[in-house]
Amino acid sequence: MLERPRVAIVTGASRGLGSVIARVLAVRGYDLVIGARDKGPLLEQAISLRATGRRVVSVDGDIASPGTRAWLVDEARQLGGLTLLVNNASELGGIRPLVERDTILVEHILLVNAVAPVALVQLALPLVGQHGGLIVNISSDAAYGAYPGWGPYGASKAALELLTKTLNAELHSRRVFAVTVDPGDMRTRMHQEAFPAEDISDRPDPQVTAPFWNWLFAQEPANVGGERFTAQEADARWLQAV
Repeated sequence: MLERPRVAIVTGASRGLGSVIARVLAVRGYDLVIGARDKGPLLEQAISLRATGRRVVSVDGDIASPGTRAWLVDEARQLGGLTLLVNNASELGGIRPLVERDTILVEHILLVNAVAPVALVQLALPLVGQHGGLIVNISSDAAYGAYPGWGPYGASKAALELLTKTLNAELHSRRVFAVTVDPGDMRTRMHQEAFPAEDISDRPDPQVTAPFWNWLFAQEPANVGGERFTAQEADARWLQAV
């Protein structure tokens, strides 16, 4: 039997939630391919993560670009394979009533948040399928909330949730499983973008989700596939994780 590589791709990994997920994985012994649009912060993150002793490759580019997606998968291949894909990169696109939206921007939000993750899965599947693994798609309570001004973002996350369930149903026979995770409100740049005039210092730091990630990445993918998790939920399973 082929040995399972411990290699993960994490998109949107230069800061915030993505940086927390990447660090949890590095500490757990994963080599990483991390992606984001901002080259400077991404390189700083890669250097910091290499201090854990793991191999870390950075890919700067827009996940909406086919070239960026191909680059991410190629780097994972160079590291020896892939068993974990975390689709964290997202586009909020501002807060504005749906009837006032530029539909070109709506299409872009849907592309980044729903289409690009599926496209990345398609490219990564030959690698993930060799050993079996897990796909983690980051969602939001906006997928269900119908919050005024959040229409395209919420619709994209609702679409991503159904697509994730479908991927899990279609790929489980290949030992590839998929889950969605709602990380909850956090003190991030995206959350500040959603509330530009507000002080969001009362929101928790993304680090609050670390116990959940430690728990999730310790599970056999087959035991969690198809589920939707809320990372900040007071669940004893991950509150006790180390």
